[in-house]
Amino acid sequence: MGKKPPGSKKEEKQTRSQWEGKHPEPKSRVDERKVLATVKLAAPVCNLLEFKLDCSPSTKISFIVDRIIDRHGGSISDLSVCVNRFHPDEIVGRDKTLEQCGVFGGECLIYYDFVPRAGALLA
Repeated sequence: MGKKPPGSKKEEKQTRSQWEGKHPEPKSRVDERKVLATVKLAAPVCNLLEFKLDCSPSTKISFIVDRIIDRHGGSISDLSVCVNRFHPDEIVGRDKTLEQCGVFGGECLIYYDFVPRAGALLA
């Protein structure tokens, strides 16, 4: 039997794309790292106002502030928040993340303070 002419189906080789296998795996946008934040009122110390919050290092301080306000039934505002110790020079902005405050995983303390609003109870 004779040879098949070039270009016949048997002689065609399957070519692989030059990019096949070279793409990196897609990264997840979900932060898998875990942080257990213990949120406490700075002063006066009150265990009734202490709570734990599961979050990640990419959690913004604004999210934590919203949870604090929720715990107070919306009756507080103008919070000062510090991470791992409370000091007026270390108050963090709401746009920062826990990671930007030095928390990369594990546990952390978040202290908050606020000025009470004038109202019926504080007349």
